[in-house]
Amino acid sequence: MKRYLLLLSLVLTSCLEVRDVITPGDKPVIEAYLAPGSPVSMKIYTETPYSETDSVYTEPVTGLAVTLTGSNGQHIVLTDNHDGTYTSSERLGEAGLTYAMSFQHKGRTVSAETTLPQKPQGFHMDTTVVYRVYRNITGSFLPGQGGFEQEEPVDINLSWQNPDQVYHFVSALVLDENASQIVTRTGDNSFFQPPGRRFNNEPVQGESAVISSQSFEYFGRHAIILYKLNPDYAALYQNQSSTSQNISTPVSTITNGLGIFTGINADTLILTVKRK
Repeated sequence: MKRYLLLLSLVLTSCLEVRDVITPGDKPVIEAYLAPGSPVSMKIYTETPYSETDSVYTEPVTGLAVTLTGSNGQHIVLTDNHDGTYTSSERLGEAGLTYAMSFQHKGRTVSAETTLPQKPQGFHMDTTVVYRVYRNITGSFLPGQGGFEQEEPVDINLSWQNPDQVYHFVSALVLDENASQIVTRTGDNSFFQPPGRRFNNEPVQGESAVISSQSFEYFGRHAIILYKLNPDYAALYQNQSSTSQNISTPVSTITNGLGIFTGINADTLILTVKRK
């Protein structure tokens, strides 16, 4: 009987062990994509609460001392820009290096590490020029403004080598600073915002992607960028299925934090969108 009571006492003692519990909203959210040979830019902000009745909303976290240490011995201290972004003028090393990040937040060490991936291989695009019809929307189509002219979409086929089936995604970015819009409006434009100068395809594990010519909103040169991603980004992307009926804590490889701290690498091709 004495042996039983002693065993029960040990079990209860272990169950009552005090743990360092992190209350909701205490974890900083981090967003950082590290690329070989590039300076560092990291965003740090507060966690978004689940409840609409919460009085605290996402806001920048400032005043942190954030450091990065590379497997090559490189030590980088990020500069606090007082708006939630932390940057460096010093550039990261080559692909294959591992970088560890850490800082103190509310008495805890927030940390993560990632490896800079190799550059995508065999990136190919089957055309370098596409044509779009210029349209000026005035409420009544005028000759020469493309109002009634038919435009068949053209597929731009992209391919690359991916023997390990890691995630890649494609992004298109307008390069010409004064690029003109493919569709413009005359009269009162106060209700219309100009289209974004960048768009992304969804990440894929295959070796190809397709962009439609009608995805482009500007004439001129565009950078077609293929990003190679680390598995930690893939885990976060696959977890983006939470809904109001299925709320779950996002996957994160950051200790005492949330978000993404990952390495990326890219290759770029140039596509020109011309007026038909």
